[in-house]
Amino acid sequence: MWATLDFEASGLSDQSYPIEVGYSLPDGTGHSLLINPLTASDVWQHWDEYAEQEIHQITRQELHHSGLQVVEVCQHLNAVLGKYEQVFCDSQWDLFWLGRLYHAAHMRPSFTLTEVGLWLMQKNGIQRAHFQQTMADLGPAKHRAESDAKQIRQAIYQLMG
Repeated sequence: MWATLDFEASGLSDQSYPIEVGYSLPDGTGHSLLINPLTASDVWQHWDEYAEQEIHQITRQELHHSGLQVVEVCQHLNAVLGKYEQVFCDSQWDLFWLGRLYHAAHMRPSFTLTEVGLWLMQKNGIQRAHFQQTMADLGPAKHRAESDAKQIRQAIYQLMG
């Protein structure tokens, strides 16, 4: 039993931070949570206008108004994803965002997040490029966390039969 997880972020630099997290569960259901950066214990200020306008289309105002506290997001993820043997992501960036999120909450995840390309190669001999091609064949990513987590799940299912 495994789940998939994806993050959207304020940009793609080491100064960026997670702004949305989404997951997909074995039964195909999923959920996404907006993250209020004002609730992080450290200062999350970096904002990439290009990422907002051209990639995820999530505004700072939306995060401040509708985002959950960092601690609430971590508690939710631990409660839901801690039940699964494996939780997969499709990028090393997702591992970075997970670390940044939990560090800001002074918490630890109750699950292990694994980059799927590495797992597919180690456990099944499937090259990362094959996973990436399967993802591309499914169509462009929506760059919203829940949708992207579901697309990762679908690609794994296609590769694993």
